[in-house]
Amino acid sequence: MKRSLLLGLMFLATSVAQASSPAVPMEVDAEDGQHIPVLVLEPEGGTANPPVAVLLHGLTRSKEDWLSDAEPTFGGALTEHLRSVGYRVYLMDARRHGARATPEARPGALAKRAHAGEPAPYQAMIVDTVCDAQALLTKVLATGKKPPRVLVAGYSMGAQVGLLLASREPRVTHLVTMVPPHVDPVLGDAAPVNRMGRIHQAWLLLTANRDPFSTEENTQKLFEAAPSKRKTRRTFDSGHALPREYLDEVRRWLSEAPLLP
Repeated sequence: MKRSLLLGLMFLATSVAQASSPAVPMEVDAEDGQHIPVLVLEPEGGTANPPVAVLLHGLTRSKEDWLSDAEPTFGGALTEHLRSVGYRVYLMDARRHGARATPEARPGALAKRAHAGEPAPYQAMIVDTVCDAQALLTKVLATGKKPPRVLVAGYSMGAQVGLLLASREPRVTHLVTMVPPHVDPVLGDAAPVNRMGRIHQAWLLLTANRDPFSTEENTQKLFEAAPSKRKTRRTFDSGHALPREYLDEVRRWLSEAPLLP
């Protein structure tokens, strides 16, 4: 398998500057009985039926990345923007991450083991996280009127999970993926390249021209494989850690994307 399978998200922890809005804890039951820790941030203005956004973090990170103004995601700025334009925002921890981590969790080590030819534990972590995100969507959308927009956004491993989720979930209307790593097709349902034919959502793909975890060729193949008629790709002159300016591209695309798919 290729080095890209390592997913490249092992950034050192940085200090966390919290978003200004209080995040309310919520717990969702997964299909296998696990509890999924979620944070909910309400939109400004108190709209009766707001659009919703689910934000997905990267490998070795946590949902709190989306409350922080620090690298690699500068996610607090995106969360606050979404709230300011009326979104209810949901942040969830992936399997073996954040509040779900244990001393033996070691998600980065699972990626290395997959690279070395032992993919099953890593595959399970990714696929189970996708199932957890589906369980969250089901709970969020179970009551009340259908939201005008259901946005899923993810950074790196979160982008990988977001693509896999969108391929299974027609309830997702809009998708933003930042630097998804190339994952070898031999990883089956953990590899987005195997499921791109089911991506019909409005989609923004942000990539980097010096990303060690996905080549230009692999990224373009991923983009071209999606049948979506509302897809956009933007590339930054950077490595896997995008410059803060990527947030401007996300804001611009969200403001221009159609309300409904």
